[in-house]
Amino acid sequence: MMHHILQLECRSKTASKLPETLRCENFSFPSLAVAEMATSDAIARLHTDLIAAGSNVLDMTFGLGIDAFHFASKAAHVTALEYNHDTYTTGKANIQALGIQNLSLIEGDSISWLKDNNRCFEIIFIDPARRDNAGRHFALKDCQPDIIPIMPLLLSRCRRLIVKASPMLDIKKTIEESGISCDIMTIGTVKECKELVLVIDNHEGYAENQPSRLSTSCLTVGQEPFRFTPEEELQAVPAYALPEKGGFLLEPYPAVMKGGGMKLLSARYDVDRLHPNTNLFTTRSLPTSFPGEYFSILEVLPFDKKTVKRFSANYPHINVAVRNFPLSAPQLAAKLKIREGGNCMAFGTTGPDGQKLLVVTSMGLPCGQKN
Repeated sequence: MMHHILQLECRSKTASKLPETLRCENFSFPSLAVAEMATSDAIARLHTDLIAAGSNVLDMTFGLGIDAFHFASKAAHVTALEYNHDTYTTGKANIQALGIQNLSLIEGDSISWLKDNNRCFEIIFIDPARRDNAGRHFALKDCQPDIIPIMPLLLSRCRRLIVKASPMLDIKKTIEESGISCDIMTIGTVKECKELVLVIDNHEGYAENQPSRLSTSCLTVGQEPFRFTPEEELQAVPAYALPEKGGFLLEPYPAVMKGGGMKLLSARYDVDRLHPNTNLFTTRSLPTSFPGEYFSILEVLPFDKKTVKRFSANYPHINVAVRNFPLSAPQLAAKLKIREGGNCMAFGTTGPDGQKLLVVTSMGLPCGQKN
């Protein structure tokens, strides 16, 4: 009975992120914690894009197995490891239920297994656990396994190493700590950056004095990617302007903001940035492929005592967001004495000359999906 209740709860909580996997009626979950930590089908497909067809893949952190299942649809063979016995047992049953023939699941510690088995793979994928009894962890050195000391071992056994990490990581600091030069992927939905992925090819850059970011791909599920190199961002010349009534305010998707490239966004899409530290853009005419959401500007107000005093009379119900602003969103809502809700959004932000602004907008759709 308890097992049945667990399965119902897990299916309910993962229905939106695992629509493909859960078509299998016999798919089961080892625990709610494993279900919650699993990647989504959509993001697993993005991971699968990183492997060549016919590759031999090692997944060192199987978990619920969503990545491994998707890898198997493209790889010649996938070897996966899982140290938790219950998770391993459930995984074996799921592999059979899904009818996957080219996935071998092994019970045991993945690092010990790799040390004891002199095998090489085209791809090694590792998603260190970021949650334990002590809570959530973000730094690579605090996750299990800690990949920093075993980086030479990992790179000696593959042509491409893919490391999935927390979206909270500082990209520059992470590259410096890992000692590698790598490509960076930031992956998310239109509302949230879900993860940071390091892609290391051909051992290049390992143990060099100046490890670096080679390129960045900002991937938002269901949207066009935004890709750039550090050189492109360094050379880009952005334009700055105040937002104006009748124009549009553009907000990059969270994965794009995490990846950076804000100067290049301005130059590539011919939109004006509000301020060097403000990740908002404005334009009079919408670009068709900007990697973010757009909002129609209803009015632009100075953030002063007069505006604060009168604001709630005109907008008693309005959503609030802040970008490069001295108050948090809840603090701004309280100061304006409004209740959040409705179809409008007020952005507390900073303009080109450092002036504090309230940009009142009607909430739009992702760019390129206008009515």
